[in-house]
Amino acid sequence: MHLFQQVLQIVRIGCKNTKDCVHKVLDRLFTNALMAKFNMKGKGRQGKRSLENTKVSGVIKDGIMNGDEAATEDFIRIHAAEHLKHAVQRSGGGGHKAITQD
Repeated sequence: MHLFQQVLQIVRIGCKNTKDCVHKVLDRLFTNALMAKFNMKGKGRQGKRSLENTKVSGVIKDGIMNGDEAATEDFIRIHAAEHLKHAVQRSGGGGHKAITQD
């Protein structure tokens, strides 16, 4: 699918506000298990990958900004980071791993 067509598909997802758009788009593109493997920067001790440095991140940003006049890159980044952070706790996200001392 051409990049422009992907952006148009995202624009068609209805939403109330920027936060709602980000959540709906991420939920439709990724499973909770996959989202649990990403964060925005790719840093941290969990060994997660960066979503911000992927092509799909640009498509998500463009699609949301075309569909929501109030959306800014900062709002999208903040809400996406928050949504990714809590993916572990949602159904299918894998849950938190217990750290044990032997």
